[in-house]
Amino acid sequence: MHSLSSFVGLIYQYADTVSFLILSAIGLIIIFGMMGVINLAHGEMMMVGAYTTSFAYYSGIPLIISVILGGLVTSVFGILLERLIIRRFYGQLLSSLVATWGLSLLLSQGALLAFGPQIKTVPTPMGSFSVGELSFSNYRVFLFIFSIFLIIGVWSIFNWTRFGLQARATMENPKMAKALGVNTHRIYALTFGLGAGLAGIAGGLFALTATIGPFYGQSYTPQAFITVVVGGIANIFSGLIASAFSLAAVKTAFVFQYNILIGHVSMLIIAIISIRMMPEGISQWLEQRKS
Repeated sequence: MHSLSSFVGLIYQYADTVSFLILSAIGLIIIFGMMGVINLAHGEMMMVGAYTTSFAYYSGIPLIISVILGGLVTSVFGILLERLIIRRFYGQLLSSLVATWGLSLLLSQGALLAFGPQIKTVPTPMGSFSVGELSFSNYRVFLFIFSIFLIIGVWSIFNWTRFGLQARATMENPKMAKALGVNTHRIYALTFGLGAGLAGIAGGLFALTATIGPFYGQSYTPQAFITVVVGGIANIFSGLIASAFSLAAVKTAFVFQYNILIGHVSMLIIAIISIRMMPEGISQWLEQRKS
């Protein structure tokens, strides 16, 4: 029974890490892959989603609606940011980095001034199950399943809808897309809003497992960026999946064998090696294997 519980614990930890990487990175990779903007305020988008979820939940709104509301509020907030600030930095990679870094500081410090160092956390639902002496959260299992369906849903949007067709055309050649009648400014705004909304949903979902505060997003942003860079943007969906599953395998193995610090360091080392061997990311390497 001990060996069974250890095996289940390993699989559980691996699935939890995969869902963590996918949910924290999916909004970021859409904005970077589709728009070429490095959004250093990504963690603060997650913070907005977490704050909205908490405020909505303690206002009496059902939990699932609170998380959805967190995503919607963050999406609208992202569209406003794109309209007012982000659109001025398209094609300026370093400038967009500095601008979004400034936004990150303003949002986190603004939240600190407005709400203090911490707000009410949202209780984790769904209970737990046990295998041997070990207990596992059902909610963590749900997050893994949800992350897989989320990728499928977003992939379907970009491949089977008119918006997705126009977004992909704008990404490939914005001048040609504009010449063919695509409102590229609208597409950019909606794409940024979608990426921000996905960050908000992730923030709301993680708010059920973590302390919510002004610097809430700082624990998610670095690993999200590593996942995006290792995955690459040749195909954002295959890159995200391959990156999340491979990095999670490395981190889980070392955390299970040693500790969380060694797990983080090992994941960073593998990421550096991967970038060195595949500068354009795993997705570009996969695309080359197909051709």
